[in-house]
Amino acid sequence: MSGGKSQIWLLALTLLWVLLIPMQPTAIYLVFPLYFLYLQVLDDIRGVIAVIGATAVSVFSQWTNLTAGAILGPTVAALVSIGIDYAFKTLWKVSAEREELIAELLETRSQLADTERAAGIAAERQRIAHEIHDTLAQGLSSIQMLLYVAEQELKKTGIGDDEAETILKRIDQARTTAADNLGEARAMIAALQPAALSRTSLEGALHRVANGIVGTEVTIAVEGDEHQLPMRTEASLLRIAQGAMGNVAKHAAADRCHVTLTYGDDEVRLDVVDDGCGFDPAAVGERPRGLGHIGLDAMRQRAAEQHGTLTVESAPGQGTAVSIAIPVAEDTQAPERRATALTQVEDPGEHPEETVR
Repeated sequence: MSGGKSQIWLLALTLLWVLLIPMQPTAIYLVFPLYFLYLQVLDDIRGVIAVIGATAVSVFSQWTNLTAGAILGPTVAALVSIGIDYAFKTLWKVSAEREELIAELLETRSQLADTERAAGIAAERQRIAHEIHDTLAQGLSSIQMLLYVAEQELKKTGIGDDEAETILKRIDQARTTAADNLGEARAMIAALQPAALSRTSLEGALHRVANGIVGTEVTIAVEGDEHQLPMRTEASLLRIAQGAMGNVAKHAAADRCHVTLTYGDDEVRLDVVDDGCGFDPAAVGERPRGLGHIGLDAMRQRAAEQHGTLTVESAPGQGTAVSIAIPVAEDTQAPERRATALTQVEDPGEHPEETVR
């Protein structure tokens, strides 16, 4: 039944009750179910006003025989009815909020499981890329160098061209086969790297992420002496930047977002600042874990895995600033850098004097 029809029906019942009171004094007791109908149909201040009005009618209908019981009875019944209605509505609201939290928790658990699964897959792909680089690719590069050295030493022996032709042909075939397989190894390593980083630098990858943000103007700036970072550090910074810019697009309602990548001597910093609606980080942090701040938790975890820190500064109506600082030790850069730069290594057969990175 629609709201208007319910109110008309309730008004008709009230008029019928008022007409019955002079005819049958016991009809006054029908006011009790009317209280609950008022509070149910008129679920705002109008319901309380209707209860007060019905109580007044009940009291004044007994004016000729007015007693303390005639006043207290309807009055107490009205107060009890309002109290019961308030208690039930509060329980209903709490139940609805709990149901919403449970639904959010289930959704968050599903998202967390997908995130952990994706993180596990990415970590395994990265591990395999390192293994291929450190074993297969390096071995094939060494074979090419050894074959080149063997070719040069064979030419120095003074053996006749006719006799050396067959040997040199076999050496050339072996070098070609090793080069082809090295190319396949490089392609596998490139395919196993994070998608954006495998095609461009970290700055370029950030631009690719920014280009996918709709509704907010995103600018990218790089400060300091830009240099190659360990692959794990670059991947972590990229994923954190994706999460931060994703939060800006989904929640901040911002017009502008500025992303700054700063290269320092012993650390790299990433700052994501927006002019959006902001929020209270303390209030978000007090929520049950996984409810409402899974994105921040994931970014903190990624930063912690690289021994870094993540700081969030925000206030309602004042925008948000997310800052990540990750230390970069000099002795940890070289091995990782080889894996990222492997696709750029030239054929050692062309420049045998160079050491393969």
